Amino acid sequence: MSDQKITRRIHVSVNNADKNDYFITDISAASSGRNHVRVAASESNRIRLLGMVVFFTTVIVFFTADVDITTWVPMKHTKKDIESKEYPIQMLQDVPTVAEIESTLQREHRRIHGDNIEDVARVRLHSLAHTYALTYKLIHELQKQQIHVTLTFGSHLGALRHHGVIPFEEKDVDLAVFSTNTSKIKRAIRATLRTQPHLKLTFSEAYFGFQIPATKELQTYIDVWMFKNYASQTTCVGHQLPDKSCKRWYRDFHDKPPPIYRYDAWFPFRTELFGTERVPIPATNIPIESFHFDDGGPNFWNKTCGPDRRWWEKGQKWLQVDMRERKCSHKYNAYPFVFKKENGIEQLRQGSVVIHEVDGVSLHT
Repeated sequence: MSDQKITRRIHVSVNNADKNDYFITDISAASSGRNHVRVAASESNRIRLLGMVVFFTTVIVFFTADVDITTWVPMKHTKKDIESKEYPIQMLQDVPTVAEIESTLQREHRRIHGDNIEDVARVRLHSLAHTYALTYKLIHELQKQQIHVTLTFGSHLGALRHHGVIPFEEKDVDLAVFSTNTSKIKRAIRATLRTQPHLKLTFSEAYFGFQIPATKELQTYIDVWMFKNYASQTTCVGHQLPDKSCKRWYRDFHDKPPPIYRYDAWFPFRTELFGTERVPIPATNIPIESFHFDDGGPNFWNKTCGPDRRWWEKGQKWLQVDMRERKCSHKYNAYPFVFKKENGIEQLRQGSVVIHEVDGVSLHT
């Protein structure tokens, strides 16, 4: 949990030594006769033509890739090179039932609050059991389609810090899928929803991919973010349409382009406990040490809880929330948090009550 914070904005630069390959800077030919002028003019036309070819090629690649020009990096590897770096998919084998998950959640709840489970808590645990069951099944179905999938964003953070969905202010589960094959993704989602027909769940397209919306019984919605690999980088692309893409979502909600990450910031996946089962998480914590959660340095997300801004309805604008208001230590008695012991064992505690102990983050092998 101590990975160095890295900002993933990569800017294209031009090496001065390369300029002579594209531009004629020697103007002495203009004073040495008409033949030299004609040669210079001919060379100039060739250069203009070359420049136009390079320009239009860049434009085509840019719009096809759906990556913001300020963060775009030319590919240096072939498709074969990218595929050779793919890691084999390690299937999530055991998908527990809702009843099995709910039983475990209730048992852990009793360790904190005693044998009596209030109605409100019982409803919440029941909903949470459905959420975890759908998450495990969706991961399994995506993997059956040979699609790499991992927790991301707030769910990645929740797995590390709470061994589950963040117990305060969090309303969704975020999954990153490294595919833009919408047919396969839809097939996996439909197969998942058929396992709980009584919930009458649907799904819809979103800027970033797909969403299974919340219902009265399923209080947490599930977001599926579509990523694409570009040589040694990867980034969220969504549906890659002008009005339906990750670029559009990030612009509307963060006023920034989607971050571009190094491939090895995500691969190979590790596993961490999320609810009652271990599921894939990224290879490093860089994806949550970007501007989503980390405005105070590495591991800031593990010390500070809650959003860094809140919506002011009367003024119709976002207001920054002071870091002092967001200390996780303020919540230790009210919510479960993960504490790492010297031997690497992770202990989930609420106040002084130990809920469980498990092995720490491990490689997904």
